[in-house]
Amino acid sequence: MQYLVAINQVKAVEWGLNAQQAMLFAFLHQVPTWANARQIDGHTYYNIGKGKICEELPMLTDKHDTAYRLMKQLAKLDLIVMTSCDNRTYMRLTEKGVTWNRSAGAEKSPICPSAPDSQGSEKNPTSEESPSRVGKISEPGSEKSPTNQGSNDSPPSLSSAGEPSIFERTAQQADNGQPQVTAGTRQVPMTLEWQPDATHWQAETMRRGDPSLTWDQGELADFTAHFADQPGRTYSHHAWCAKFVRWVSDNRKREAARQARMSQNANTSNNTARNAGGTHGSRRSTGPIRNSKLSAAEGRALIEQRRREQAEGQPPSGDIIDGEWL
Repeated sequence: MQYLVAINQVKAVEWGLNAQQAMLFAFLHQVPTWANARQIDGHTYYNIGKGKICEELPMLTDKHDTAYRLMKQLAKLDLIVMTSCDNRTYMRLTEKGVTWNRSAGAEKSPICPSAPDSQGSEKNPTSEESPSRVGKISEPGSEKSPTNQGSNDSPPSLSSAGEPSIFERTAQQADNGQPQVTAGTRQVPMTLEWQPDATHWQAETMRRGDPSLTWDQGELADFTAHFADQPGRTYSHHAWCAKFVRWVSDNRKREAARQARMSQNANTSNNTARNAGGTHGSRRSTGPIRNSKLSAAEGRALIEQRRREQAEGQPPSGDIIDGEWL
């Protein structure tokens, strides 16, 4: 595949070429420098087929018919001459096509790409000012011999004089991007032996609007253990205290919310149980027979006895009746 294709836009516009035609002709203009040559009818032709064009210029087209049609268009524009021999396609540049890369001041000494061994070609470059110096090592430039070796100019800083750099300002900010309160410039990692300063604690609780907030050893142990595993995080002692205040406050709020949810769930469960108990209890019979531990035969005998007593005018046994029996 051809890596680079140099298109002369001035000539392309002058000759009325579209983008496809200009791209193809820029490639064909270099064909004489590498393709196989053959003398046909007294002219030097170069073998270039449709498949080779599709292989070298995949951005142009991947169809052989399209490549051949574009070559025929360039031939009609009098830029190339096409012929075939032994079932192979050959082409050569016309006098007009040779001027593709010729500058306006080079009319007297044109450079023809069909003669790669001539003076001025890529294999034999020349220098108009000093031909004898072609191929020699160039003189050392300013990179190896800079003119400001003795200067004391320091590299440009990311901050102006007297102001902290962007990295220093970032180091002085908390996790939420807000400036953190620091008691000094010393930044230290968290350790398991760390203790909050009483003055810092009071200042931070006042700033959060909760001056009565206190901490216990369990909360301190959890806090130090959590951040001691992150040695890359360093803050001042005051900043660590501010983080501890926030840690305790947030944990207290979460615990209070959890307790409220548990209490609400317990009340809901009790109400559900009471409602369910009343519903089922109303369906149960509380008569003496259902509640007593009697067999079926004893129950039938008791019912018969009550019927006889009622028939004889006696009150049923087992019932309490207020007043006299009539």
